[in-house]
Order: sequence, then structure tokens, then C-alpha cells
Amino acid sequence: MGRTVVVGIRLPEEVKREIEERGYKVPVFIKAAVEAELKRRRSEEALDWIKANRVQGKQVGFDSVRVIRRLRETK
Repeated sequence: MGRTVVVGIRLPEEVKREIEERGYKVPVFIKAAVEAELKRRRSEEALDWIKANRVQGKQVGFDSVRVIRRLRETK
């Protein structure tokens, strides 16, 4: 990872209490939640990019035999 920074947030007391009652440390819980949300958003952005840049073909599917033969011919 790299350098780290301190980020402060305000939570309702009930939320903090519930996190602690479930046996989690608040900073560790929040860090994991932020990382999971960031991963989800990256995946969503990647999927949006794929959908936007997809080339529509006439056929649905993938002919692996044809692709492998073409790869072998180019060598």
C-alpha cells in the first residue's frame, strides 16, 4: 500500500455502539466498508466502460476453434 492519511468522520452514537456491540473495532470496520464500496464502484465503472465500448456483432457466442486456428496460422 503506500502512505496513509487520517480521515475523520462523524457517526451517530447508535451506529458506533452497534458496531462495537457486534465485536468490531470502529476504525477497522469503517476502513473495510470504505474499501469494499470503492471496489464495488470500480467494478461498476469498468462494467459501464465495457458496455459503452462493446462492439455489437451479428453472432452471439465465441468460436474457440476458429480463433485457435487463426492464432496458430499467425505464428
